[in-house]
Amino acid sequence: MKVAQALVQILVKEGITEAFGIPGAGINPVYKYLEQAPISHYCMRHEEACTHAADAYFRASHKIALAICTSGPGATNLVTGMYTASIDSIPFLAITGQANTWQMEMEAFQCVDIATIAKPVAKKTYCLMKGEDLPKVLREAFYLMRSGRPGPVLIDMPLDVQQQEISFDIDAYRPMPVQKAEPRQADIDAALAMLQGAKAPVIIMGGGVTLSESEKDVIALAELLQIPVITTYMAKGGLPENHPLSAGHAGIQVGQPIGNKVFLESDVVLGIGCRFTDRHTGDLKVYRGERKFIHINAEPTQIGKVFPADLGIVSDAGLAVKALLEGAKKRGMKPVNEERAKALPELRKALARKTDYEGSPIMPHRVFHEINKAFDDDTMFTVGCGIVQIWSGQLQTVNRPMRYLPSGGAGTLGYEVPAAFGAKVAHPERTSVTV
Repeated sequence: MKVAQALVQILVKEGITEAFGIPGAGINPVYKYLEQAPISHYCMRHEEACTHAADAYFRASHKIALAICTSGPGATNLVTGMYTASIDSIPFLAITGQANTWQMEMEAFQCVDIATIAKPVAKKTYCLMKGEDLPKVLREAFYLMRSGRPGPVLIDMPLDVQQQEISFDIDAYRPMPVQKAEPRQADIDAALAMLQGAKAPVIIMGGGVTLSESEKDVIALAELLQIPVITTYMAKGGLPENHPLSAGHAGIQVGQPIGNKVFLESDVVLGIGCRFTDRHTGDLKVYRGERKFIHINAEPTQIGKVFPADLGIVSDAGLAVKALLEGAKKRGMKPVNEERAKALPELRKALARKTDYEGSPIMPHRVFHEINKAFDDDTMFTVGCGIVQIWSGQLQTVNRPMRYLPSGGAGTLGYEVPAAFGAKVAHPERTSVTV
């Protein structure tokens, strides 16, 4: 069969059910077979929008989608969306058309080395020069998207390769199983000892907790030990904002007074699935202080990237939290600072920002006051960047995970509208709102 047909069959077997794309001459052989597949295709109006929709589709569903377009400027228009997804650890598959292999060194029409251009902002990029390599490349691509720190992958498809005949049997194709990084028991024991010896510990719930869908275990650990929980911007909604142990956000932009106060009064910090980025930390000298830091991340290079951790644990966030919870129960650990935890709800009320302003012109705080009243907890919100993102992060109430879907690390203006579309495709029954 043709490579283009085999490609679509593999996409179906790997679980792709949604594609966001724009057809064009360089990718039309794939579209011929995509039309016949059980994959819903949404024709976007700009290639960057394809990536943002596929990105938010994953944020809302944790299912990988396809972003597909033609060669040349179509392909280069994907780069901003790949960067947006990559820095927030969001996987999607990008497939681009390309000129014929024999034209690629001739500066042919709409021919560009997108695999090299996109390399810094993707988990991996490929240019498929031989059709028989397709199954191996796709198997590895899906494995990479799903394993470790997730991220987007791009496969560039030359026109003549798409139309090559290869020997392929979809029944013989097997997706590559993903093994999650497990924590070392010695590290878990060391972390529990640090928490047990703390006077004012705090948990930071990061985006990795959302990716591993381990919010309930983090909350159970916090409740067992009565430790306040700060959510990063990427984990907003992972803990209901009215939970007794909720300490809001910390940071210099989307931070809140409650989060900053609780953090600055802490002595041991358990950071789970977070990156300690500049928007969260602010001045590193102030942020670090005399505190001890436990840093859990699935990606080894993230530990120590911003500052050295006192204890670094390379592990999937969900597996690490489960091990911490089981270990704390086995040890019979008691609440670390119950009085501090009991005071948190009243402190949260006292430090809450005023939003019910009257007067004209309307205050932005009042806008978010009305947004919080108008939409239910199942509503999905997408946010781009700028002062609107800062107001949204500080003032919006979000009580469920995978409902707040912002461009975090990139701060991409223009992300929010196609992202709202992708989120709605993921969950047609929910309201999708862009701020």
